[in-house]
Amino acid sequence: MIKNILLTGSGGFVGRNLKEYFAEKYKLFCPRSFELDLTKFEEVEEFFLKNKIDFIIHCATTGGVRDCIDPINCETDNLKMVTNLLTAKTQDTKLLMFGSGAAYAKHRALHKVKESQIGDVIAHDQYGRSKMHMAQLAQTRNDMLCLNIFACYGKYEKESRFPSYAVIQNLKHEPIVINQNVIFDYLYINDLCKIVEAFIKNFPKHRVINVTPTQSVSLFDIAQIVNKISGYNVPVNFKKAGLNFEYTGDNSLLLKELPELKFTSMEEGLTHLQKYISKSLDYM
Repeated sequence: MIKNILLTGSGGFVGRNLKEYFAEKYKLFCPRSFELDLTKFEEVEEFFLKNKIDFIIHCATTGGVRDCIDPINCETDNLKMVTNLLTAKTQDTKLLMFGSGAAYAKHRALHKVKESQIGDVIAHDQYGRSKMHMAQLAQTRNDMLCLNIFACYGKYEKESRFPSYAVIQNLKHEPIVINQNVIFDYLYINDLCKIVEAFIKNFPKHRVINVTPTQSVSLFDIAQIVNKISGYNVPVNFKKAGLNFEYTGDNSLLLKELPELKFTSMEEGLTHLQKYISKSLDYM
């Protein structure tokens, strides 16, 4: 029975939501990077010697920030963190980590890519390559699960992330500016938490799984939904016409593992996000 969970990266968007979601369900160990450096094996080994851990949720990562150059050690550090956890943990402790659509090489259009396509094209960036290598590692092990996120939104995300940005612009009655329209697979954070919970209880057969909703959505669609929810239409402007590279993944394996899974609609998820932002940032 899973009782004690190590949650890394609990200060980030996904980690913070998971920490809140599981707070009353498991005993969580949530060391921050200044308390436990996952790139140093000696520290990781000492942590596992001192604490009984039944399951690991690995959210910690470096790089992959939009419009920012990956740190020089991004690829090696991301791989070190995973290999150190796998080496230090006990044999029966399973590790769930988050991969990324970047593993499929997002310098090109990605249309409902399948898990079997990882490695067909090598990413140009360190972050994408690190996620590709970790997904390939997961495919060789029985104690590791890699969940590939393409896009995720909800409370605690950065205000610069498009769903929150669109909501904030609408609340301020200011135009929503889109660099160029893109089609994404935006997963609501509460859905991700439920998926993780299901896989903690029943570790899936497949080792690499795209965690994406069935319905894709464009940035323009999101802006329109935000306007609809608020009842106040702000202008939606584009800096560049046309569509940029699509970024979507096939979710067939996810639905095979969780056939009863129901996704939160974009309208419902954005409604929750708007209420959260309105209350927390006092825009209303």
